[in-house]
Amino acid sequence: MRVLLTAMLLLGVTSSVFAQQDSDVRLTTSAEATAVKKQDTTAVAQIAGSAGCWPVTTRDRVVVRVDDGPALKGTLLCMGPEEIMLTGSGTLPLSRIREIEKPRDPTYDGMLKGAAVGLVILLFCVNDCEAEYVLRATLGYAAIGGAIDAIQGNNKTIYRREPRPTVAWRVRF
Repeated sequence: MRVLLTAMLLLGVTSSVFAQQDSDVRLTTSAEATAVKKQDTTAVAQIAGSAGCWPVTTRDRVVVRVDDGPALKGTLLCMGPEEIMLTGSGTLPLSRIREIEKPRDPTYDGMLKGAAVGLVILLFCVNDCEAEYVLRATLGYAAIGGAIDAIQGNNKTIYRREPRPTVAWRVRF
């Protein structure tokens, strides 16, 4: 049984290699390559905007906190010295933005990973282990995975505006 599971696992992993092949590859002339390059340059220019907005390498969801109004959620397309471009909200000037951050992943993600580790025990002792032992191990590893994910602070601040200097007077009696 273990040999059969190992063979199925190896076949499943190696079969995905062939999914990467592109059968529609062909040689192009230099005129076609120049036309494709011009189209790509035009698309980048449209995304970049006029104020020098550079494309961002990550395509994760972000939360943008602005001075006035609620927080905006979307994908950060590009970021420049004066503005950003956010999906759903368009172009926003950096003077209005207090903070841009990538939110943390949910805690149940760690619980699922921990439970998967606990279920691996089931693969090694299919007929030899009691169900109660496997259930306790799975729940224990799920709790450990959830605790590790909750402790780990994986939210990331991409941009934070420095606080503006203010002068205040306070009179107390």
